[in-house]
Amino acid sequence: MQILVYDEAMVTNLAKKAMTTKGQKACLVIDHLVEALGNDPSSSLRRALILVDIDQYPGTTQTGIMERLHIHKSALNREIDWMFNYGCIMMADAEHDGRAKKIEICGYSRTGLKAALDYFDGEHENIKMFLQRFTQYIKQEKPTLRDAKIISSLNEKGRATKQDVIDTLYDGPSSTDNRAYNKLVEEGVIGDARD
Repeated sequence: MQILVYDEAMVTNLAKKAMTTKGQKACLVIDHLVEALGNDPSSSLRRALILVDIDQYPGTTQTGIMERLHIHKSALNREIDWMFNYGCIMMADAEHDGRAKKIEICGYSRTGLKAALDYFDGEHENIKMFLQRFTQYIKQEKPTLRDAKIISSLNEKGRATKQDVIDTLYDGPSSTDNRAYNKLVEEGVIGDARD
């Protein structure tokens, strides 16, 4: 006789995946990444990529991150400082080198990132590819999660007014949302509905 055990998390994940389109999934993943980065939609896609890498390699060092992601040391230092100051990560002395710090994600970042990873079956490499594709598509120096959300919202809606897209964004200043939208139009990443 086989005994079946009800796994609420598994059922929830299956329901999430079955009931959402690709565009909706992209929007939800981005929302969870925003949550994981202190509810800051102006966080760069690079910062999100670093957070994913830290979770994939718990106890990693900055040197390990630089080698895996090919990020310049000064840029990585700024991102690590930001994530530490906002409580996304914790650091401890590495056993093999007193100058190195082991880095791990913690708190709300762990919760938000786990929710984002659920859409990728927990595969860190897949969410990294998701972020890298947005980075390549947007072609800005530091594309943000807000930029990715604008593109995902348009992908989901097909054709939408600027206000419809901005309404899907976060509770920040409308001037910031408008500026991000306008920059994507100016750079030809998205088309303006008036065209």
